[in-house]
Amino acid sequence: MNKKKILYGTVGLIVAAYVGFCGAVYYLPQYFFYNPTNRQAEMPTMENDGFAGEKIEYKTADGNELYGVFVKPKAGKKLIVFYHGNSYNIAKFYYKLKPLIDKGYGAFIGEYRGFGNVKGEINQAGLEKDALAVIDKLHDLGYKNQQIVLYGMSLGSYTSSYTATHAQGGDFAGLILEVPFDSLLNVVKQRIWPLFPFELIVKDKYNNIPNIKDLTIPKLIMAGTKDKTVPPQRAENLFEIAPEAKKFITYEGADHSELFEYENYRDILKWLAKL
Repeated sequence: MNKKKILYGTVGLIVAAYVGFCGAVYYLPQYFFYNPTNRQAEMPTMENDGFAGEKIEYKTADGNELYGVFVKPKAGKKLIVFYHGNSYNIAKFYYKLKPLIDKGYGAFIGEYRGFGNVKGEINQAGLEKDALAVIDKLHDLGYKNQQIVLYGMSLGSYTSSYTATHAQGGDFAGLILEVPFDSLLNVVKQRIWPLFPFELIVKDKYNNIPNIKDLTIPKLIMAGTKDKTVPPQRAENLFEIAPEAKKFITYEGADHSELFEYENYRDILKWLAKL
């Protein structure tokens, strides 16, 4: 009898843990998929580090107040709009744009809601609005899509590719995707024990496939072979789905956040020079 009680109790605990995990993923995704830095990026620090830009404030379609840092391009150079990933704030990523600025390219790096002391809940619908708001602001400043190259890293691969297919104003000059995925759902299913109903409990799937499958603007996709956050197969699959024009570069031995150390900016500059 005691053995049966122990067995029933153990099974009950397992079921409760299983249901509890599923409920937490569904109702509290911010604790599983996002790691924001809540303080605002410090402009003096960025300027002292060679990223001397202008702070730009703007609003989303639903009235959320955002900010970004803008460096004007030199004559004849493109403007690079950078969308960061699921962690930190813009102060963690501006270094990736410095080699491009040194060559005369412009740069805009904007913050998302829920990051960098910006109000709002982090979710797919909100980040989509935040991504489009950047382009609306640049239109107000006189820039056209043909002058803009979108650059997304990790989760930013979704916000940048979504912008490429949903922003007003026609085709962009190009799209750069660093350590991207085909969908967040596929990343989760590949990395975590497969007995959970992820199709049901992951609400925001960040599916890049509909954004990429018919996108014919020039695309540069980059992945690290030792990426433990987003397995490189996810980038490879996205590349296979994408139509021409496209280029895929892998960095042997590189993990998720290490492509800059492998000097991927040199390949970006070569690619930009051919646009």
